[in-house]
Amino acid sequence: MRCLVTRSISLFILIIIVIVVVVMSLGCVIFRNIVKPLPKTISKPVSPYIGSVRNVELIVIVDNYPDPNGRLVNAWGLSILVRTPNYTILFDTGPNPDALEYNLRVLGIDPRSIDCVVISHEHGDHTGGLEYIASIKPGLRVYVPSGMNSYTKSWIRSLGFTVIETSNTTIIHDGVAIVGQLYGPPFEQALAVNVRGYGLVIIVGCSHPGVDRIVEKAFRDLGIKPYLVIGGFHLAGASIEKLEHIVRNLLNLGIEYIAPIHCSGTDIRELLNHKYREHYIECHVGSVIRIGK
Repeated sequence: MRCLVTRSISLFILIIIVIVVVVMSLGCVIFRNIVKPLPKTISKPVSPYIGSVRNVELIVIVDNYPDPNGRLVNAWGLSILVRTPNYTILFDTGPNPDALEYNLRVLGIDPRSIDCVVISHEHGDHTGGLEYIASIKPGLRVYVPSGMNSYTKSWIRSLGFTVIETSNTTIIHDGVAIVGQLYGPPFEQALAVNVRGYGLVIIVGCSHPGVDRIVEKAFRDLGIKPYLVIGGFHLAGASIEKLEHIVRNLLNLGIEYIAPIHCSGTDIRELLNHKYREHYIECHVGSVIRIGK
């Protein structure tokens, strides 16, 4: 009897072992069939189709470089109105509502014509004028970098704006795109307009990540040669070697015209004026640049 029990136990154990081996084998086959090797090549991202506009007009609404005619208020900050045939963008708003309101009125610009606002980054000398725009066009779309601090985003929402956070390069209208944020610090985005027959007109706020890096990103993401860059370059106090390096990088990227204002510093303006005059556009509050037909 004991021998019979022993044989039964041995047979049971053998059956269990066979079952385990079969299940493991099947499991390996199933696993091999489900998990396929990754492709050796990964397709490159497709650049968004930005389209183009016939022309663009840039008007410097707020800047710390004064108006030679003395008509406009100069303040430490930046705001540029960007007009295309069918769309008007206010890029940054300067440091306070008063400077923005006064200069818009003197320049004969109706703020109700603004279709959206693009804020380059969170600093007050670029966001301070938002209160005036909110009083004129509540609910207006305001594009901000997604990396902007939560306090500033909440404050902009509290003014009644529709806040749209962007991180990647984003087309907001035919021929117009936000150049996705780069980290400076802080996170900063730019604006690009593709003018037919000319190329990208790139508007920057303070260029904390580097104006050449921003232009290079616009070129890479949109696949269109840059033509002009205007705005703050954040180069006050930079060495002549760094200034030369930045200018050469911009020219190598295909930039034809460079218009540094706001926080760019006097040295780069003097360098461009003396050594790269054919590429330099001197700007200040009230300056107007028109490109296209």
